[in-house]
Amino acid sequence: MCGITAAIGLVGRFDYSKSIKAANGEPPADRGSKKRRLSNGVATPNEQTPNDLRGQLEKSLDAINHRGPDSHGTWMDSDETIGLGSCRLEINGLGPEGDQPFSNGDGTIRAVVNGELYDHHRIRDEMIELAGFKFRGGSDSEIVVALYEYYGVSFLSKLRGEFALCIYDARKQLILAARDRSGIKPLFWTVYEGRLLLASEAKALLPFGWRPEWDVRSIIDKGWLTEERTIFKGLRKIRPGHYLTCLSSDHVSEGQYWDHDYPNKHAIENRSEIEMIEGVREKMLDAVRVRLQADVPVGIHLSGGIDSAVIAGMAKHLLDKGEVKIGSEGTHRLRCLGIAFDKGSGFDESVIAQNTADFLGVDFQKIHMNEAELAANFEEAVWFDEQPHFELGFVGKHALSRLTRDSGMKTVMSGQGSDEIFGGYDVFLKDYLLEPDKAWPNNDLPESKRLEKLGEAEVAAAKAFKTWSGHDRAELPAQLTAGIPTFACSMTLPHLALVPWAVCFGDLSPQVTMIENIDERIRHLMRTKWHPLHGAHYVWNKTFLPNMLLTNLSDRTEMSHSIEGRVPFLDHHLMEYVNNLPPSMKVRYDPETDTLTEKWILRQASRPFITDELYTRKKHPYSAPSVYPLGGPMHKLMSKLITKENVEALGFVDWSRTKDLVETAFSTQDQVALRSVFGVAQWVVLGKRFGIPKAVKPAWSANDPEIAACEETITG
Repeated sequence: MCGITAAIGLVGRFDYSKSIKAANGEPPADRGSKKRRLSNGVATPNEQTPNDLRGQLEKSLDAINHRGPDSHGTWMDSDETIGLGSCRLEINGLGPEGDQPFSNGDGTIRAVVNGELYDHHRIRDEMIELAGFKFRGGSDSEIVVALYEYYGVSFLSKLRGEFALCIYDARKQLILAARDRSGIKPLFWTVYEGRLLLASEAKALLPFGWRPEWDVRSIIDKGWLTEERTIFKGLRKIRPGHYLTCLSSDHVSEGQYWDHDYPNKHAIENRSEIEMIEGVREKMLDAVRVRLQADVPVGIHLSGGIDSAVIAGMAKHLLDKGEVKIGSEGTHRLRCLGIAFDKGSGFDESVIAQNTADFLGVDFQKIHMNEAELAANFEEAVWFDEQPHFELGFVGKHALSRLTRDSGMKTVMSGQGSDEIFGGYDVFLKDYLLEPDKAWPNNDLPESKRLEKLGEAEVAAAKAFKTWSGHDRAELPAQLTAGIPTFACSMTLPHLALVPWAVCFGDLSPQVTMIENIDERIRHLMRTKWHPLHGAHYVWNKTFLPNMLLTNLSDRTEMSHSIEGRVPFLDHHLMEYVNNLPPSMKVRYDPETDTLTEKWILRQASRPFITDELYTRKKHPYSAPSVYPLGGPMHKLMSKLITKENVEALGFVDWSRTKDLVETAFSTQDQVALRSVFGVAQWVVLGKRFGIPKAVKPAWSANDPEIAACEETITG
């Protein structure tokens, strides 16, 4: 586990930051220029000499030292135009032999790897036998060099785990950067002043001279939540299951090596329920087993839900059977950690988590996050997250990671990803009910009852949307949505009062942005082959899971205190198995209670490892309390952050419509307004911490009469 950074001088030294203006609705500044254009459409400004690359690499690693405080390492080519850097958190292969960057025998391949790769002992033996590769040490990450040297780019399909990596192949003059299948580990890229820059976090790019600017279009249409864009102009994420290549320091392109797939909804399932339940249990146990292996202690972040509880239960089962020992402790001792919110808030699950720990006979430590603690940790948590989250659960996770570190652990497992593969969210009920499950014709849901429940789910979805967003859900044309209700039900985010000139970007819909992020090949499968529930799962796995949940509530909040997060539910062997189960194995109708049970097969597979309380408990998404009193620590913090000076410095938020937001939200205790307050405050923190200049109206829109008329209408 580590943070990685890379800088690659490009032939022609083109500036990507200028080329993306068109994507933001802004024409190029010089349409008549005869600057050379690469095959990816990037203009080439004048040749520039790079600054001190080694010093920049070292400062870049310092900026993300929290990701790897145990050691730093850099490598540069002979003319100092290509450099790789790594800051290491020692998990496997302790000692200097595991320091990065790694290389092959003749030094023609260099690599930096962030994350954890499982089953590496078997792969090491295979590479020694097939290729005679000589490993330097016992680090799991070193297998990347051996696999790439033997298999080429196709080696990515051999990897199992959470990872982001960057390889330089001098023989092919190739840069290869890749991200794991679910996007658990981050990897950003941009081209700035003639160099391709890559890093685990945006702040690591600052020492290379990159200066962030707000991507107002992405902020409006929520592209930063649903696709490869971020909140910063020109800064992109490598998508989950994708890789980026740069050939001969010239052509930059992106490819895909893995994707979710689902069965034909018309094909009848021949396996029995028992066979499928046992299959899920076997895959889950294996995913937990490999993630207990480390050379340091491994813990579990335990909440009041079934997901983290079954991880803890299976880990305890494996330890009791002697199938695995926990890290360097070499013991069967299991430690769990969790968050306690104020009792009576409606958000505290620590009692349920304690019940699970008592049932398993394991240690449980908790950190109490009251209002004062949430306020005290707010700004720091925002800085590490590098993007907003519209409730305060991320602050609690940030503090929980500090407790984890102070308890002597470097690695934890969590229950993230379960809802997205097993159908855990209420929003999925309508997707399930939209069509009969023809793959499982013997289920207990009659057609008349399905239609009745579909109506109930529609009402519930519309109510939930308005509760979270404060406005009614816009119905979208069926030809756009491929008939998947999730498209219309998503984006329940609070309203952001934008400045009038924001209309220059057009009529932007976050839901349409999400839809158009899914390519037509997949939407065809949604229309013709996949059950709507599976189409909804695909959407969530491509949007909110990697871009919000695995960012704000996992990697960033864990790595902020040098904690490696492991996610058993996103093991691709488990995901592929679960994806191929019928919808009625995930959501099940019970005629005795006239109710629908989410994550049905997970409950059955988990039954021996969890309490009766959790077996029957309905899904409660993790979040922090959302209501706070006037005059309290949170009110004072929000009042300090949301000022005329701070809001106007953003450039894209309208102060005239924001100035009363804090007092109104806290005096009325309106949850939608409070979430809006938290959102604006996070934009302020990010703007100040990154030193982002004020967003201004694009010059190309200044003389557009239609835009001027729209602005006049908005301002009254």
